[in-house]
Amino acid sequence: MSQSDTNVPPPALTDSGFKAPALSDILTGTIADLQAAFSGRLSFYDNSGNLETSRPQSQIAISEAAIINDVHAAFLALMAGVDPQTSSGVMQDAIGRIYFMERRAGTPTIVTGLCRGAQGTVIPSGTVVQDTAGQTYTAMSSGTIGADGTVSIEFSNTQNGPIPCPAWTLTRLYQIISGWDSITNPVAGSIGQNVEDRADFEARRQASVAANSIGQNASLMGALLELPGVTDAYVTDNPAQAPTVQQGVTIPAGAQYILVEGGNPQDIGQAILHKKPPGIPTVGTQIVTVQDTNPVYAGNQPSYSFRYDRPTPVAVHVVMEIAASDAVPSNAAQLIQQAIVAYLTTGANRIRLGRTVYASRLSAVVDGLGDWAEVLTLSIGTDGNAGQNRLTLPINQLPTVTADTISVQVVA
Repeated sequence: MSQSDTNVPPPALTDSGFKAPALSDILTGTIADLQAAFSGRLSFYDNSGNLETSRPQSQIAISEAAIINDVHAAFLALMAGVDPQTSSGVMQDAIGRIYFMERRAGTPTIVTGLCRGAQGTVIPSGTVVQDTAGQTYTAMSSGTIGADGTVSIEFSNTQNGPIPCPAWTLTRLYQIISGWDSITNPVAGSIGQNVEDRADFEARRQASVAANSIGQNASLMGALLELPGVTDAYVTDNPAQAPTVQQGVTIPAGAQYILVEGGNPQDIGQAILHKKPPGIPTVGTQIVTVQDTNPVYAGNQPSYSFRYDRPTPVAVHVVMEIAASDAVPSNAAQLIQQAIVAYLTTGANRIRLGRTVYASRLSAVVDGLGDWAEVLTLSIGTDGNAGQNRLTLPINQLPTVTADTISVQVVA
């Protein structure tokens, strides 16, 4: 059917995008088409000029308009899916595959458990423990209790997602092993992640462009962020001829500092090998040795040892007061805690290495919960007193936040 056969206004594909007519204009067109088909004998409106929706002909016009509008909406969604800035879901996955990227699955919270007991006691890989909230964790590797009666083992939550494990909460022995007396975690766990969302996927796609280069700090950082299991990374260097302090970390002269949260050491080593400029020393507490497998060496491949750091988890405390009123719900503290944790652990706003956290932005998050959430004071810090309006940790410290580190008081 040509446009002359219908009174429904057509969509347009312009230089600025797809332009669909308003639903009201589409409805006016479908009514005019039905009137034309029945020689103007149909009545759609009451005496006041309002559309009478109970009439069969009105229902037909409304349904046709809705169908046409739904088609336009689907095409608008398709157009949005082509643009990396607005793409989501399967369309964003398709764009990612152009860059040889796949959306990351969720990751579990990982916590270091300090196990105490008799010297020589072996705690096998897969051993199960629980925290005080009933969350279950399994040992990622085996460990043997040493002469000091302790051994540190990393435990992984059995579920993926941002499940908190605050310090001193991993205390329950789910399995009995002779010679093993107790477990605890002096440091909070490294929070896991949900399936990668739209904002994080797009940020990683943009970073992957830098990963295609070689010899720059951004090249290595982009490559590290692409590795399976890596949730954050930071790379900087000191071009000076003397040690310098950068964001709270002392870097030796002429050295490159590499910080990685998560990921397999061998994968990290290979990324450093392929992206780091030759001859520049690396610094850090972790050492990994990898072999250059380039076939040019014809079976005589050299090996290199690189250093890098793992960030130390540091709890971020939030202390706030809201105004009392009859509208404040009984679970106000829980709602506020959930909103702040979600804001700081997911999406484009999640706290990352070296990033500043602003109390004002958290206040806006709370205000968005409703008119009842009137923030009187809000401060942040690294202890229960908080007291700061912004917080920037050294780059080798990983900010973590849980409901237990958020204090909410209702003040009359």
